[in-house]
Amino acid sequence: MPKAPGKELNPSTFQKPLLDWYDENKRDLPWRGAKDPYAIFVSEMMLQQTQVKTVIPFFNRFLKELPNWKALAQAKEERVLKLWEGLGYYRRARNLQAAAKMVTTEFHGALPDDPETIRKLPGVGAYSAGALLSIAHQKPYPLVDGNVIRVFSRVFLLGGDLKKGPAHQKLWGLAGKLVPSKRPGDFNQALMELGATVCLPENPQCLLCPWLSLCGAAKKGLQTHYPQSAPKGETVEVPMAALLVGSRGKVLVRKRPENEKWLKGLWEFPSTEGKTFEEALRKLEKLMKARASRKESRQVRHQITNHKVHLKLFPGALPKGVKAPGNFRWVDAGALRKLPFSSAQSKLRDQVLKTLGDP
Repeated sequence: MPKAPGKELNPSTFQKPLLDWYDENKRDLPWRGAKDPYAIFVSEMMLQQTQVKTVIPFFNRFLKELPNWKALAQAKEERVLKLWEGLGYYRRARNLQAAAKMVTTEFHGALPDDPETIRKLPGVGAYSAGALLSIAHQKPYPLVDGNVIRVFSRVFLLGGDLKKGPAHQKLWGLAGKLVPSKRPGDFNQALMELGATVCLPENPQCLLCPWLSLCGAAKKGLQTHYPQSAPKGETVEVPMAALLVGSRGKVLVRKRPENEKWLKGLWEFPSTEGKTFEEALRKLEKLMKARASRKESRQVRHQITNHKVHLKLFPGALPKGVKAPGNFRWVDAGALRKLPFSSAQSKLRDQVLKTLGDP
């Protein structure tokens, strides 16, 4: 694997053309130019593993409803999860609120401005710390994300798996050498912007790139050879059955308990998974002491990392005299619409609301 540039690297050769390009071409995003560290923090948490175009409406709505650290810290968790509904990776929402509580109680309402302290906030790792310190506090700390990995791998002809191990650490060292003391936040955003809009995974727009003359892959016509991806994990099919139990204009929903590994605190139509839909449905009938039709009324598909969830909703009924367990609730259309559901379950909910008559 070619070595990353060492002491011979001239940072200014890379800094000026990238910042000039950014000034001319940066996208108009609602968090760009924000001076409030809270708004920057919210945007960075939302942008983890999520595309910019998806985040924009969530960011605007979240800031309108919860405009500062105190409002977020004091909000009910269910309200926070509802505002996050559809963004996925709900642990980010919990971490965001936990961080707000720490900022208000331990840091006097101010986002920490040093790497050791800011890493104490829930959900803040190396990337987030670099982004927050450089953008919110204008301190010259680097960051490395998927876009930066792709750009650096092509510019400096870096092979191998750059997402972990010594190769990943070399990327951090390289990013640290390039980030300027002036406008570090703009530089880091420009670097990510370059990967998101020009140095694309497929069909990179090299003629528009401010680093075209500096790019090793472009000079050799090897853009499609970088980065060298690690083997993808095997796709796992996950059959899931959900039960739609209705009575007098209401439906039965369940709140996932706090000891659940995934999606705790979110609401759902009672669901289980199995090796087959029949197995999942039988488990569900036993759990709820219910009867279910074998003909699904609705279904959705949803992918989480390498898991392909195939969720089917089956009509069901509780036998006379059988009461729903304590973590279940009968809700009408209005209440159903207000509860936070996971991404897959919310698709079923939206279909059910059409049947109930969404207010």
